[in-house]
Amino acid sequence: MKYLVAVVLQIGIFLCFQCSNAQSSELEQAFNNAYDYHYTNKDSAYYFYNKTIALGDKQNELEYMLSAYIYLMNANGYYYDLKNYRKNLKKEDSLLRYDKRFKTLSNIDYYTDYLLFDKGNYHYKIKDYTTAKGYFQKLFAKLNAIPKAQRNRNDLATLSSLYSFLGAIYKHTGKYELAEYHFKKDIALVSTYKDSMDDWKTSSMNSKKLLSQVYEDKKDFKAANLLLTEALSYYKSQIKDPSFKNRILSTYILLAKNYIIQGNFKSAIATLDESAYLYFEDNPFSREVDLIYGDAYMGLKEYDKAEAYYHAGLLKIKAYRENQKHQDMAMVYTRLGKVSLRQQKIPEALTYYQMALMQLEEDFNDPDYASNPDPDKVLSKTILVTVLKEKLNALYESYTITNDIEYLKKANSTSKTIIKTLDVLRPEFESKLDKEFLNTETYPTIQTMVRISYELFQQSKENSYIEDAFYYMEKSKSITLLEALRNSEATKYGNIPDDMISEEQIYRAKISHFDEEIFNSDPNDKAALIDSLFLIKKEYYEYIAKIEHDYPKYHALKYNADVVSTQEIKNELHPNQSVLSYLVTDNSIFLTLLTHENDAFYKLPFNENLKKTITDYYRQLSMPNIEDRTSYSINSNLIYKAIIEPAMDNNKSTDIVILADDVLNYIPFDVLQTDSGNEKSYLLYKYSISYASSATLYLEQSKANLKSSNKLMIFAPNFNRSVSGIKADRERFDKGPLIYNVQEAKNISEYFKGTIYDGNRASIANFQKDLDAYNLIHFATHASANDEFPDYSYLAFEDTGNTSNLLYAKDLYNYHINADLVTLSACETGFGKLQKGEGMLSLARGFNYAGVPAIVTTLWKINDQSTSEIMKFFYENLSNGLNKKEALRQAKLRYLNSNDDALLRHPYYWSGIVITGNTMPLNSTDYLLWAIVALIALLLIWLLYKKSINRVK
Repeated sequence: MKYLVAVVLQIGIFLCFQCSNAQSSELEQAFNNAYDYHYTNKDSAYYFYNKTIALGDKQNELEYMLSAYIYLMNANGYYYDLKNYRKNLKKEDSLLRYDKRFKTLSNIDYYTDYLLFDKGNYHYKIKDYTTAKGYFQKLFAKLNAIPKAQRNRNDLATLSSLYSFLGAIYKHTGKYELAEYHFKKDIALVSTYKDSMDDWKTSSMNSKKLLSQVYEDKKDFKAANLLLTEALSYYKSQIKDPSFKNRILSTYILLAKNYIIQGNFKSAIATLDESAYLYFEDNPFSREVDLIYGDAYMGLKEYDKAEAYYHAGLLKIKAYRENQKHQDMAMVYTRLGKVSLRQQKIPEALTYYQMALMQLEEDFNDPDYASNPDPDKVLSKTILVTVLKEKLNALYESYTITNDIEYLKKANSTSKTIIKTLDVLRPEFESKLDKEFLNTETYPTIQTMVRISYELFQQSKENSYIEDAFYYMEKSKSITLLEALRNSEATKYGNIPDDMISEEQIYRAKISHFDEEIFNSDPNDKAALIDSLFLIKKEYYEYIAKIEHDYPKYHALKYNADVVSTQEIKNELHPNQSVLSYLVTDNSIFLTLLTHENDAFYKLPFNENLKKTITDYYRQLSMPNIEDRTSYSINSNLIYKAIIEPAMDNNKSTDIVILADDVLNYIPFDVLQTDSGNEKSYLLYKYSISYASSATLYLEQSKANLKSSNKLMIFAPNFNRSVSGIKADRERFDKGPLIYNVQEAKNISEYFKGTIYDGNRASIANFQKDLDAYNLIHFATHASANDEFPDYSYLAFEDTGNTSNLLYAKDLYNYHINADLVTLSACETGFGKLQKGEGMLSLARGFNYAGVPAIVTTLWKINDQSTSEIMKFFYENLSNGLNKKEALRQAKLRYLNSNDDALLRHPYYWSGIVITGNTMPLNSTDYLLWAIVALIALLLIWLLYKKSINRVK
């Protein structure tokens, strides 16, 4: 945020009415002179405000004194004179604390409140966001407690500014959900109370300008430009008012930055040039303007001009920060490093990056490129990540220019510092959306880390670099899901009292309720619901923060950022088992292969043609062409050769765990063909294949304790009563009746004891009430994947007319399902939005959040009849003691072998069913019991035999 006018100048403090009638004309004149110079002459304004303070002190005109301090500090902020701002804050604070005269003021609370605001504003400007937020939130809580009908103009104006400041703080710390909420809340507040607010339109435009930066960071440049253009047009209409100069300047700057991000460098320069007529000698933004000019010329590859502007900006920032370390200087040195690197001045570039890092930690002054600051000690972890990313890219590029492996080694060391910094930073993010955004933004850097590890491995053949690559890959896979599962473990073992756990669950349920209300609400009702949701979230985050503070064991378990190593995984693998972990970049697919004895590392070509082949292949599988039953075979073989064949050479494993990435999540690997002309060459015929979100999750899920007995819960809604007028369909992509789901339920119930919930019994209420009694849960129902809003993918239950019959993915975040296996025999339950750093955001993922270690899902709109057959074979195989993945494999093979019709053998009918997570066999009470009975029987027979022998003797 470039500039926010302090509240005092929005609301006006009319001293002539506030102060006593015994005013001296000299005092009044001093204040009026100061105000006249407020926006036009800093030195004169300062002189007359200080004269007002001195006269007020002498004449005991206390409100004149305090009001002059407020105006003076507003001028300090306007001119970004932070040294004097700090000095005047201390003076006013001392007066209010220790000068007894001020205790007699009837409206002293107003001034103490405003001092809170000024403290927040000062700390905001020095980018100490944590301290600033504390002051602003304290004042906000006080004002927000005032009943709406009793709020005066000052209260409303102050609340407006607080919303803007808090939104800006959240934006700068990467908490975009909270930032957007606060800016929109301010816009709504101003619109509602515009008749009671001075200059309401300016306040609204300020927040729109700030909101544009949130959209810009989220890559919604069109929305950002619209808001900035609207704000600039209004500000320019007020050009005669000197108080608008900074607003106009800052908006031009934001527009120029927006153009640069989009690569429109000439428009950025033209925008800055257009605003030049506003540049005065005391322009507080001149240092930033220099940097943006530099960025634009950097984009145009005019490196000498870029460097000159950067140095000019650096000199101004050094003077402004009084040569003290600061993150602003870190960002300038980072720019200088980048421009030097573009000119292949490698030592100079890396020196600049190291100097940037030195600005972020008070005691860090190491010029060695291999050295990095301690993330726990830096001024800003967010800026540290930014600088380290640039340094990492610079070291890698230095290697590509020089082929010197030492650059790679230092880059690898930097990679580990980035990971450590992210681990320290993540606990600061409360919102799930913001965590996912952080992971998405970090993903390209993870790709660079893996690329560096591969180059090091190629040059050295040291397996330690495979370990590093695998570690970085793990840090890119389903991080928020892993955090959610560890949060569940922390709740169990963090010594938290049951009543606090119950309270936390109530909060989560309320949040989920309001989320759903907002999603389904009329646009006119959204604002009130969003407010309610925000307040609940705020209370929830504060409640969780208290738990984390009071129960350190809970905090340690919850934020345990460890991921498994290659050795830990290898120790758990069987001799015939392999783990294949993928990471997809723009032009390569990196693959680490782990077996019980060995590991390997591959870099496979990836281009737009292969990506198109994969998407075409998914379409061919999920929407088969009846007239061409084998069109998929060529693509199947091409993909096999591209992504898995190298790992199969000299690999004796028959049990494979796939850790997919990006578009590879669309592929059921067992349908890939080693020979496009041979149906029997499906990998299904040779390999038992399962999937996992990450190796860390796989290992944790594999260690889940299975129940001693198996009880099966089956949901088979009828839908024919709840949905009228819809024809029955063999495909599960509407809510029409399912012809085969009841038969499917009856078939699988033959193999495990349990209950079929059909008709009205197949309700969400019964699922919630009874699920703890079962360790196997099977859904033979409708489902729908929501690619735009993944949390609203759903499973359909019977519509009983009382409540919603849809179980959304987001609802499952508040469940704890103590089951060994959930089978989602419905459409697209394993399909969803692909998100960098998270994988497939699907309905199945919701069950992962709920703690289910093994899930059978579907990748497309499946066929009712073929699925019913496969599920029967699957559960029969499970009951016979096969592990889950082999049970599913054998079920698919049995389906293929039992169908002579080539159409029904098309992969559409069978390959879209996959298993994720724990694939160990189920414990079978029946088999265990019979084994014990047989053992006892043998023992009795042996005893009777011995006894009879003794009698004979």
